[in-house]
Amino acid sequence: MQTAVYNRRNFLRREFILKLLSVLISCAVVMSAPASAGWWIEADDLALRNDIQLLADSGYIRQPINTYPLMWSGIVQDLQSVDADALTPDLRDALHRVMMLWQRDRRDVQASLSLAGETEQPAIVRFGDTLRDKAQAQASGSYQNDRVSARLQVSQVSQPFDQNRTRLDGSYVAVKAGNWIVSAGALEKYWGPSFDTSAILSTNARPVPAVTLSRNSSAAAAEDWLPAWTFTTSFGQLSSRAQVPDAKLWQARLGIKPLNSLEMGFSWVMTYGGQGYGNGLNDWFDGLFRGGTLEGSENMLAGYDLRWTTSLLDQPFGVYWSAIADDVSTKTLQLYKVSYQLGLDTYVRPLSSRIYLEIIDTAIDCSNDRKFNCYYEHSTHHDGYRRYGRAFGTSYDNDSKALNLGMLTQLDSSTSWHNKLAWLRLNVDGARVDLPSQWTQTQLPARTVLLWRTEQQWRDHADQWKWGLEFSNTLDKASQERDWQTELFLSWSRQF
Repeated sequence: MQTAVYNRRNFLRREFILKLLSVLISCAVVMSAPASAGWWIEADDLALRNDIQLLADSGYIRQPINTYPLMWSGIVQDLQSVDADALTPDLRDALHRVMMLWQRDRRDVQASLSLAGETEQPAIVRFGDTLRDKAQAQASGSYQNDRVSARLQVSQVSQPFDQNRTRLDGSYVAVKAGNWIVSAGALEKYWGPSFDTSAILSTNARPVPAVTLSRNSSAAAAEDWLPAWTFTTSFGQLSSRAQVPDAKLWQARLGIKPLNSLEMGFSWVMTYGGQGYGNGLNDWFDGLFRGGTLEGSENMLAGYDLRWTTSLLDQPFGVYWSAIADDVSTKTLQLYKVSYQLGLDTYVRPLSSRIYLEIIDTAIDCSNDRKFNCYYEHSTHHDGYRRYGRAFGTSYDNDSKALNLGMLTQLDSSTSWHNKLAWLRLNVDGARVDLPSQWTQTQLPARTVLLWRTEQQWRDHADQWKWGLEFSNTLDKASQERDWQTELFLSWSRQF
């Protein structure tokens, strides 16, 4: 029986690859329009995000920038109107780096190869991290024009945490319809202003195969009474190996920038359906608008985030905040069991560096008689808000507290340097949630981790290298034993 299921999965995987290849070939043959701009920025480049944030803090990008994939259209529209000669050297260099990457992404046919490895299995995945396993080899090919974009991306993984050695994560087909993009595929998503992690949606878990509708350009028209805004929503398919097999994941986010100094985001996600439950649009509607906290089989999270930017001592200074609830009542719009995240950052021009301080707390009170083990958990979907054991939200998972102090430095036009000090209290109560089908951070004992992480990224027009080193000291709260650990990682990629 297991052999038959395995063979069927292999057949379906090969069939999907052949269909996607046929779409790519058809696009290349039939569509002969001139090359257009790359459609979006992915959540895999912290140095690029730092440059975009600097230009936004300085008022040159007027679009919402905390929803990834982040569409190029509005960003480029703003930056093409900037007079580079009037900028300070740090802003001019940031503008040059961003536009150089846009020029790279706007080619109609592209291919890439990448190799990455780490001495230990990554337990924590942050914004910009591209490795969830010990080693990975990846190849991709893509095509795009004014109307269609498609990519086939195949990864081979060593010692995979989910037993899936071959993956198609990052593959998609997308079509433009007016100012909207409809895509089908498994795309990385990241929602929120943090440079480290997000409680609602981060890149910690593998992306979910989904059909997604997103606004292309967030720019406000001259006659439009609305400010710049973006919106994305998707319907995805979860694993057949979950406690409730083949459940559905709906996600939606509205990002809006009512002022040049203020960006706000509103997010809502829901797990519903699966084997033995309703999976139609009526079931989605009932769960979304007639369900809510403790009222049905659906698992909801919702919340908001904001970032406010000002100037302090003639340096850009930002404050950002998020509140993400594990339950929400759709009748009263009240949030329950809320995790909070607070961040501060400033850009120090003499050092060409952004310094940030962030704190997040997922150790929340569940009820009057229960304090821990509820965030990301659910009574029906026992795997909780996770895929293959990794939370869709923060990689610290529930019942944890984290404090991060980081510095992002641009050493020259090709090299960036990221240093981080972190204090982590993970699974603070030490209890283990019984999830028989998956491994999670919450099944590890209570521990306190102190770590220092340093990484450098170098790139030119074709090649990119990234290397790093992490030292950590872990204190097991039960045994009071300490464990020192050193991790090395290295990645290389080439664009063709």
